[in-house]
This record gives sequence, structure tokens and C-alpha cells, in this order.
Amino acid sequence: MSNSATLNRVAFIIGGGSNVGIHVALKLRQEGYHVALGSRNPDAAALKEQDLFPVSVDGTSSASIKRAFDLVRTNLGEPGVVVYNVGLHYQPPLANDPLSVSSDDFAKSCNLEHGVFVAAQEALASFRSNKDSTPKVFISTGNLLPFLKDMPPSFLALASQKVTMATMMDYASRAYAAEGIRFHYATLVGPDGAIPNLDPRAEVGFFNSGPAHAEAYWNLISADTAKGWDYRFTYDGKPFK
Repeated sequence: MSNSATLNRVAFIIGGGSNVGIHVALKLRQEGYHVALGSRNPDAAALKEQDLFPVSVDGTSSASIKRAFDLVRTNLGEPGVVVYNVGLHYQPPLANDPLSVSSDDFAKSCNLEHGVFVAAQEALASFRSNKDSTPKVFISTGNLLPFLKDMPPSFLALASQKVTMATMMDYASRAYAAEGIRFHYATLVGPDGAIPNLDPRAEVGFFNSGPAHAEAYWNLISADTAKGWDYRFTYDGKPFK
């Protein structure tokens, strides 16, 4: 992978939360990328102080995603790295009744599935327009739901999102590998490969995993050879073995 300072390396992160999004953005900025960080209501002044380009984007709206890509292209250039870091969990009113989720909320969940598809389409167009040697990588922030059985019924909407996302990354990874374009479904796991600690009070777990995501995503981007589409990593950001 080339690290030439003459190359205009651009990254666009959709989903700029205080855990994963901002840590990945700052890592890529540190590595020499011009980084656009997108969220529904970005704190423009704070992001600019960190040398990040704020973008207003709704990850569940195809029109909003397309406008955001156009804004990034106009101001920074074609992104060579795109991270889709959006997830919505709609808890059903009755924990053991998955179909008690309102139809409106489930529709919003499906909009997110469409959103990652549109983001991947836009990213592919940017990757193909870049003729330089910079990495062309799309990373979606995943979890283990597509691979687990007998999960609580309350996870229906979130699981649907992640199953679609994982399937898309699998198909895209195989379809575009010959072009040197990489698609990944990246998942934090615990030391045993299972679901990470989801207690927000835990000293180590999902809710303070931003640095681990940043390290893992950079390992995917900077790798000389492509990793698998289903990429799992642990609390230290290193691949799960």
C-alpha cells in the first residue's frame, strides 16, 4: 500500500458516534487521510477543531446518503475508504413478542438496510473513479447476530439489519475482489469469540471499544493482502484467532 504524501487519501465515515465513529475518524486522520465524519447533527465546530470535515447525513435515507457523498466529493475528493457505522435497535414493547414492534419502526429498520446498500453503491462508484494506488475499502460495523441461533426475540429488527449487511458484504467482497476493492463486515468479539461485554459500566467491553475498532479498521485498510469479508477482532483491535 502506498503512503505517498502526494496522494489525496479521503475517508468518509457514516455514523459519527462518540465510541466507534470518532475514534476511527481520528485514527484515519492520524494516518494521513482527509476525513469526513457524518451524523444527523454533527458538532461542526468541534469536528473542525480536530481537523475533520463535518457532514450532515441520515444513514437510513438514500437521498441523504447520496447528497452526503456529493458533498464529500466536492470538498475533499473521491473517498477511497468508506465506513458504514449505523445501527438501530427497536425494542418491542413485549420482550418475547418480536412482532409487537410497530410497523413504522420496522420500516425504519428496513430503511437502514437500504441505506447500507446505497452507501456501498456510492462507495463503489468512488473506488472505481480513483485510478491511484490508494486502498479501496468499505467497512460495515457488524455484530454476531447473523451467525447466532436462538437469540432473544427482541433482537428481530437489529438482526434483520445485520443479516442484510453481512450478506451484502459477502457478495460484494467476492464480486469486486478482482478489481482490488474490499468489502468487510467487521465485528468486535470477546476473548472467547462470543458477544462482547455489553454492560456500559464494564471497564472493557463494547461501549468503550472505540480504540479497538480504530485499530482493527486500520489493519483492514492498510493490509497488503485482503482479509476475509467476515472479520472479527477483540478488545485489543487484533484479529480473533
